[in-house]
Amino acid sequence: MKEYKIGEAAEILNVSVATLQRWDREGKLKALRNASNRRYYTQEQINAYQSAQNKDGRENVIYTRVSASSPATDLTRQENFLTDYCNANGITVNEYLSDIASGLDYGRPEWNQLLQKVEDGKINKIYVSQADRFTRSNFDWFANFCKRHGSEIVVINTPATSPSQELLDDLISVINDYSTRLPGLRRYKAEIRSDKSLIDSVETADQREVKQQKVYAVRRGRQPGIYYSWPEADRQVNGFPGAEFMSFGSEQEAMNYLNMNQVPARETKTKQEPDINRDAYSAVIYTSGACRSTGTHRGGHVKDTDKAAWAYLIESDGKKLSDSALRLGATNNEMEVTAFLESLKKLEELGLTQQPLLFVLTSQYVLNSVQGPAWLKSWKKRDWKTANGKPVVNREIWQEVDRELAKFDMSKLDFKWVKSASVNDFVDSLLNKRMDE
Repeated sequence: MKEYKIGEAAEILNVSVATLQRWDREGKLKALRNASNRRYYTQEQINAYQSAQNKDGRENVIYTRVSASSPATDLTRQENFLTDYCNANGITVNEYLSDIASGLDYGRPEWNQLLQKVEDGKINKIYVSQADRFTRSNFDWFANFCKRHGSEIVVINTPATSPSQELLDDLISVINDYSTRLPGLRRYKAEIRSDKSLIDSVETADQREVKQQKVYAVRRGRQPGIYYSWPEADRQVNGFPGAEFMSFGSEQEAMNYLNMNQVPARETKTKQEPDINRDAYSAVIYTSGACRSTGTHRGGHVKDTDKAAWAYLIESDGKKLSDSALRLGATNNEMEVTAFLESLKKLEELGLTQQPLLFVLTSQYVLNSVQGPAWLKSWKKRDWKTANGKPVVNREIWQEVDRELAKFDMSKLDFKWVKSASVNDFVDSLLNKRMDE
């Protein structure tokens, strides 16, 4: 459990040290004491206090959803994107809810739990990465429903959270539902076209209804192997950089995927490096960070013993320069920013501050801070506070980043965001090597 000295806690809560001391005496926010009888506070205490300051004591919730046919990493990607946004804007998240189901399915358990809390007046804001993550239809009705109960659905749009294949699966499920009610409809073929393929007929959709229990094969994760429930498999891959896994309809297919016998393995997608015109840049820099911790799971927090790491790779003039390090008790965001900072220091050492450079980043938190919304400039103007007046998370690291960037010709810096699964293989191996120590 992360602990904060009284000065650090005062900064996070945007109050003075004297105020915290008074609250301790009054019992409003009791401090803990270490062996030297000095006050300190835990992350749980700070979260609990911030939660109590929310509007009418209501909760802020992050809601994510993917269909059963979508990669499980999509769920984690949505959650990380929304968490980055909330952290950057000083928003306390009280609960994380997610469903693996169609957006047309109104029987989703956690979604219904969320709607019940809205109706009970317990929800302040719901953060989603796309409107269709909340529902595929009647979004405006649900938004008004929340508004009538004093809540709000906040859509933080990000690309690639609404795969076309998932939409097609939803449409097929609708057709399948009607085909079971109208026997004559089964005689006809239903053709649904996407940009790349002709989807199966209604008859095939009927066949899909008879679903086999899924088997999950983890080829690369904390404990590779075969798992018979998604929660078990998720524990092996969630937060693990470069995780490789797939779901199958039979144990045999899963074994083939793991190369446990001589039957040809099911074809899987290979990692695609981003297209880069390397001749246009003096150096291409890959940075990434990761954390193997409860902090990467819904409702979890980073513990002091959790492993984290940062890494970078600089390709310049035919040479490759890299560095990485292990940290304990650091968040994923902290490691992403640190990786970027350390690469800047190395580039300064190499005398490349005035040269055209391309940064390939795996963190939208970092990207949005230095480009696009340029949160870094806004934080600096507000004396390192967010739009809500709260201290910027990882402030000291960001201040150092700001000092380093001042040494560079910003007009010559380009940035490219890639999914964590597409980061340079070498950087990925550095992260895993450090966290395996």
